[in-house]
Amino acid sequence: MFFALIVRLIWIQGINSEKLAMAVERQSTADITLKPQRGNIYDVNGNILACNVPAGDVFAAPKFIKNPEKASEELYKYLNMDKDSLYKILSNKNSEWAVLGRSIPLENINKIKSLNIPGIYVEDTFMRNYPNGKMLSQVLGFTGIDGNGLYGLEYSLDKYLSGVPGREISLVDAEGRKVGVPSKLYKPTNGDNIVLTIDSVIQSYTEKAIKNGYEKYKPQDGITAIVMNPKTGEILAMANLPDFDPNNPQDVPSQEYWSNPAISSIYEPGSVFKVITASAALESAVVTPNEKFYDPGYYIVSGRKIRSWTVLGDITFSQAIEKSSDTVFMQVVERLGLDTFYKYIYAFGFGSPTGIELPGEASGMILLKSKVYPVDLATMSFGQGIAVTPIQMITAFSAVINGGNLMVPHIVKYIEEGDKIIKEYKPQIVRQVISKKTSDTMKYILEKTVTEGTAQTAQVPGYTVGGKTGTTENYAPGKYVASFAGFAPVENPKIAVLVLVKNPTQNGYMGGEVAAPIAQEILRDTLRYYDTVKK
Repeated sequence: MFFALIVRLIWIQGINSEKLAMAVERQSTADITLKPQRGNIYDVNGNILACNVPAGDVFAAPKFIKNPEKASEELYKYLNMDKDSLYKILSNKNSEWAVLGRSIPLENINKIKSLNIPGIYVEDTFMRNYPNGKMLSQVLGFTGIDGNGLYGLEYSLDKYLSGVPGREISLVDAEGRKVGVPSKLYKPTNGDNIVLTIDSVIQSYTEKAIKNGYEKYKPQDGITAIVMNPKTGEILAMANLPDFDPNNPQDVPSQEYWSNPAISSIYEPGSVFKVITASAALESAVVTPNEKFYDPGYYIVSGRKIRSWTVLGDITFSQAIEKSSDTVFMQVVERLGLDTFYKYIYAFGFGSPTGIELPGEASGMILLKSKVYPVDLATMSFGQGIAVTPIQMITAFSAVINGGNLMVPHIVKYIEEGDKIIKEYKPQIVRQVISKKTSDTMKYILEKTVTEGTAQTAQVPGYTVGGKTGTTENYAPGKYVASFAGFAPVENPKIAVLVLVKNPTQNGYMGGEVAAPIAQEILRDTLRYYDTVKK
């Protein structure tokens, strides 16, 4: 027996000592990941759009829980977990460590702490909060239960916002309570802060305007509005309805509410696209503003009569833009030719993503040149048979009225680590598409479109406004996309606005009667704001 004891002692202290020591250490230590503080998101004026509020993560060491049934009864109501599932976790003595909940609200955390249950641990942490509720929801996105970004900027900029986790290894007593100071501590590195180009004031004006429009026109498929600084490409506001509350993202009928139609949806732009065709034609010198045309209400292309919604008779090219004559544009695009027309389509950025910092951007749909027949070319001249995204459309429209430069649209101003700017998003010119002379010509034609043409509902008393309406039948009889792209002031554009109303069901369906009034409200409020605050 003595010899057997000696052999056993040699086995324990010698051959198997390392394995047993590790087992003892696992039973007497707690290894906890320390979450970093996620970076905040601010608007251009320093207002908080996304931040962190105190919360806690809750863990369990089942082997230290003496009465799992009682513990489950006391805990489950604070963990968003049913009692039976919690009991199953707490009674599993083979489990060394279990996560019971992350980002639990502070009120519940305080109640859990007051229970003082051996084997239950609380780590103070935070949860993501969006203090403005639904404002900018599809742009900001939201985070998951683990704190990682899932949608919007929270997702696309997660590598900056998330930070680097830390680690804490501590001794615990027989009941699982931490003893003394941590034996190893690696502090987390907090995430970087993001400052956007968004102005919360303009965003609130935009959201108010589309909400009013939503109630008045009852669109089946929502409303989208974008406000841009046409000279820099900075996004001042971006809004969609329906939207959601990123504090409770699951409270929506469909996950489609989480996506951002301003960058991910495609649509036929209709007559707003005439701005692109007209700019290309004037720049290529195949037409002049005062050249005379005749609009009988149709145009024959390859033996097929294509009807226009107008019958204007003798008009100039400028008037054809102001009154939105399909007939004249079909004639002009024939002069322009397929190759030159496509050169300008691509030069204005259609057919490829703009590169904005938001995730999920679509490319639009442009027919291959080899698939384009004369009838296709004719209808594309007035924005049918081509599909674009709202962000592409307002970016191209801004190039028409800013002197001819296609800008990279951007919604992030800069990223900062503490007080240090580590990445800045400066205005970036992609290319000059048209000359300043052509741009100036288009500006004043578009001003007359508002004062005398189809967009008179976009007028703002005391300011010069230019713009173009669009109405497209949305692949089904009686369903339309009403749109308007506008800018102001005409002589020195500070803001460009695009509004889409998808399948309005009451009080009209034309761009001039549905989309332009919404844009007018945005332009009016923003211009007054600029005059009073931004001088």
